[in-house]
Amino acid sequence: MAPNSQLLVAKPVRLVRMIVAAVLMRLTVDTTTRMFYPFLPEISRGLGISLAQGGLLMSLRSSMIFLSPIFGAYTDRRGARNLLAVALIVQAGGLLWLSSATGFATAVPPILMLGLASSAFIPNLQAAVSERVAFERRGRVLGIIEFSWAITGLVILPIIGVVMTLQGWQAPLRVIALCSLAAAPLAFLLPSQRRPLAALRTGLRRSATVVLRSTSARGGIIVNGLMFVAAETFFVTYGAWMEQSFGMRPDQVGRIAAALGFAELIASTTSSLFIDRIGKRRGVGIGLVGMAVFMATLPLAGSLLPLAVAAMFLFTIFFEFSIVSNIGLMSEQVPTMRGTVLSLSAMASGVVRAGSATAGAALFEWRGITAATVFGVAGSLLAAFVLFRWVKERGDMPPAGEVASV
Repeated sequence: MAPNSQLLVAKPVRLVRMIVAAVLMRLTVDTTTRMFYPFLPEISRGLGISLAQGGLLMSLRSSMIFLSPIFGAYTDRRGARNLLAVALIVQAGGLLWLSSATGFATAVPPILMLGLASSAFIPNLQAAVSERVAFERRGRVLGIIEFSWAITGLVILPIIGVVMTLQGWQAPLRVIALCSLAAAPLAFLLPSQRRPLAALRTGLRRSATVVLRSTSARGGIIVNGLMFVAAETFFVTYGAWMEQSFGMRPDQVGRIAAALGFAELIASTTSSLFIDRIGKRRGVGIGLVGMAVFMATLPLAGSLLPLAVAAMFLFTIFFEFSIVSNIGLMSEQVPTMRGTVLSLSAMASGVVRAGSATAGAALFEWRGITAATVFGVAGSLLAAFVLFRWVKERGDMPPAGEVASV
């Protein structure tokens, strides 16, 4: 463990409580995030808009990540518990509002609320957990919490597909809103955060400046953004691809989402078990190369559903493995400013996701899955280049005098 990491390791009982609370809260956030991807065609039809306009809504949601560094600096100074609870309440309001929206204009405000909630919640939960877990075990703990993403795909999305088929697109949004409200108090089961005085005095602008002076941290932030070129393009378009090429209904797309959820569970489990041994940087690289290879095979599937599902399954494994591994990698780039690092990293991914959602949907409508695939593969390969060229396993600590002076 780095001597200057200011780590406060949780006792076993508190660690278990923290993990359980984190997973339950993440389930509501991950479900809200993920349900729009496979069911974007159905939700777009319900709102009375085109798929391209639905992709633009996803871009607007992702654009709220620009505010993430503000939330990260808040977490570095005051802790994450209040912020996480408020984020879940905002998410509930956005879901209820969206369920009554009609048309593009009325859908924009609640979509922005959902983006705001996600940008406040995810990186700061990761920062709060990282604060309490040693780097040597952090990959395992973060990997366990990321099971929520896989569980969402494996269990919850298929249920949503059935509910949408039977009850309409609004019903799942309202149920998830109620679950979000119920989960908000769980934020106070997390340990309170105690930061050193220097960190308490650090403002957003100065924190970001210190973080971005680290070549490794800067490179890692770029990598975290670029890996979402492929991921966002894939997740925005695969539901429409399944509908157009294979004639699937929402409940059938939900079963495909379940298969992808199983792939994510495999990846999260593998990462949590082995990433601390093989190295987080190496794990991210393996994931990025695998993403490029298997996304490139999507157009080769043609009308063969088993081949298409196999390619999607393997792409999802490598993406989830890379993203889970990268959380641990980024958490130790500038240990005294984890909230800021992870929030800047989330902002980079949000910027890329905002552009990739719109571009991916437009490319798909223009030339189908082939055009979308070329775009995604290029992003994965560029991310791998930046990773191996500039990112270190553990970043450099800022000089003590520099931190204290802020």
